[in-house]
Amino acid sequence: MKKQEIKNFICKLKRKPDSHKYDFGHVLVIAGSKTMPGAGVLCCLGAFYSGAGLVTYAVKENFLIQACSLSIPETLFYIYKTVSDILSYVKLKKVASIVIGPGLESDYKFVHKIISSVNIPVVLDASGIAIFNGISDKLNDAKSNLILTPHLGELSKLLNISVGSIKANRTKIVADFADKNSLICVLKGKDTLVASCEKIYINNTGTPAMATAGSGDVLSGVIAAFINIDYDIFEAVKFAVFVHGLAGELAEKEKCQISIVASDIAENIYRAIKQISH
Repeated sequence: MKKQEIKNFICKLKRKPDSHKYDFGHVLVIAGSKTMPGAGVLCCLGAFYSGAGLVTYAVKENFLIQACSLSIPETLFYIYKTVSDILSYVKLKKVASIVIGPGLESDYKFVHKIISSVNIPVVLDASGIAIFNGISDKLNDAKSNLILTPHLGELSKLLNISVGSIKANRTKIVADFADKNSLICVLKGKDTLVASCEKIYINNTGTPAMATAGSGDVLSGVIAAFINIDYDIFEAVKFAVFVHGLAGELAEKEKCQISIVASDIAENIYRAIKQISH
């Protein structure tokens, strides 16, 4: 990626003197469960550090608020019971983008109803992707821009193709999948691949230190924040991947390769953005 290209995008994140929080997007994170409440926290951190004006963590259980509120005091919380609650909140609170999946326990009907009802970008991660295993054609029902962030294992199960087959023909398989379902696919891992229709981007930032639980949750938050900027959505996604990888590199320099945790990546996003800006 050309330095000026990413620098131009980062300039879009800067605030004007009369800016207010809604100018930078309201991200709704539908995530978390009794055993994985922190997944949504990491996603919210990724979104906030990447410039989101507001972030709401939507949960089904009241105890998740008590467990997570001290970790991210800036975050709003919303307790929902049904998918109708989510759709009403999106409309009422001017939600600009949604993340579904990190640590989430849900079902196909819930996720499918959201993606087929809202006309704002939706990032599907983790269980938000797994719900469509074997029925990936149903992703075509999405009403607006859909971004999937699988790793190799998740894409293998989604498409019922072996990991080895994907590795052998990675670019074509991911590009064909994205084109067939009119979505953006971010295949995470070494040289993360971003594909949409005829557009392909292979990322060159990142480090093996990022192979740690929650790293992908942070990425989903970064993507959700960046796609709210007035910019081409594919470009915004590839810049999110670039910044996330650079933040991981900076976290590794600050600590060491074996000691990085996902929150270190989130907390180095500002350093990545500063480095690009200079």
